[in-house]
Amino acid sequence: MFGRGNWAILGLVKESLEAFKISLADAGRMADASQLAAAAVARLYGSDAIGLNPFNAPRLDEEQGLDLDQQTELAGHATAEQVDGAAVALSAEILDGPGYGRGVEAFQIHPELPWFGLWAVSNEWKKLSDLPSMKEQNSYVTLERPYKFLQPLDKRTVDEKTGDATAVARSQVPVLLDFQVGRVYVESTNKKQIHALIVSLSRLGVETIPVAWNYPVSRWTEAILNRLHEGTQFRDEFDKRAEEAKRFKDNEIEKLEDREMEAIVSKFFSMTELPSGIWVGISGPARIRLHEAAPPVGVRNPGSATTLLAMTSEAGIVSGCLTLQECITVTTKSGAERNIRRDIARFDLNDRINLTDIGAAMLRGFDMAAHKKEVLREIRETRQVPAIAQFWSGWLHQLSNAVRTIEESFREVLELGGEEQCGIVPMQISGGSEEAPKP
Repeated sequence: MFGRGNWAILGLVKESLEAFKISLADAGRMADASQLAAAAVARLYGSDAIGLNPFNAPRLDEEQGLDLDQQTELAGHATAEQVDGAAVALSAEILDGPGYGRGVEAFQIHPELPWFGLWAVSNEWKKLSDLPSMKEQNSYVTLERPYKFLQPLDKRTVDEKTGDATAVARSQVPVLLDFQVGRVYVESTNKKQIHALIVSLSRLGVETIPVAWNYPVSRWTEAILNRLHEGTQFRDEFDKRAEEAKRFKDNEIEKLEDREMEAIVSKFFSMTELPSGIWVGISGPARIRLHEAAPPVGVRNPGSATTLLAMTSEAGIVSGCLTLQECITVTTKSGAERNIRRDIARFDLNDRINLTDIGAAMLRGFDMAAHKKEVLREIRETRQVPAIAQFWSGWLHQLSNAVRTIEESFREVLELGGEEQCGIVPMQISGGSEEAPKP
């Protein structure tokens, strides 16, 4: 978190907040949902499991060691298939331990707003080593011949001796729950992990809603990219830089005296101002189609993108990286005025913007570099480091604002009225099944 990453966005039923708070206060239920329990389930049962840790303690489970009997007790309690929980309460040694979070205060990242943060920890059985080489070694030592030359019965013997050679692999991602707006943000693209998290949250009373990006325009992701490019400004400057890129290496191109313009032409191949005052730049990696029937061409260099788009009248952008900016005029110490461009958000726009199987809208390659700079500047000026909860709540606040700006900017580009339901919307229900809107 706090850097470039991929975020899955889910809808959240605001009214499930009270049920969630009740679960957070239930020590037994939180122990079952914890990474402490998930690790025990994975070790003892050899199955994948997902557990939760509080936002300010990503490895809290390691603070409570459990002996084999306690692991067995906790794993059995966590996997008990009973509507009202396990019939037998967990022992005091487990419930009173420091290895899991419980209580609203352990997960709430803002003192007044219903914002919560946690770590979703996946425990998966994966190969510990290269099995073929292990079988080959055992074959040499035990039967003095390569594995391929063994009889079927001997192969089974070597296979059994080698075993699965697997171990629990741990990975974890941050999760933000905003009950004020009604959204869940998960820094992951792993469908299996996101689904397991949805199930885990539902056991704590959290109701999620499948959502997807959708705008009532055919192939709207491409439509946005190409409409932005059609309205791009500074075309002469982009063309000049593209010509220079044909003749010189990057380090041989003379930089412009205008620092603002140099930053634009060196990073982007399109820059458009929307009626709202937001500027949107397009940069690589991008894919450009020269003809409607031709496969798209991948490109990273802005100059190369400009050249490709000018090659045919049918050329168009299939995917690209968008940067939303605001332009601010400041007065320097000398009294002169200068424009400063501040990045609001950066993300990839392509036809993979929805995880339809899981019901999540995606922000791939998402970053808010300006937010990090602002936090560091504040620390330098105040000489005070914010609490961990403030880092998390600040990121959630800016992330939510960025998503709202993206939704409205897309609406502007596509010239949609305020009555149109678009942006991140609930998935449509058709014929008893959920269907995601198509990009």
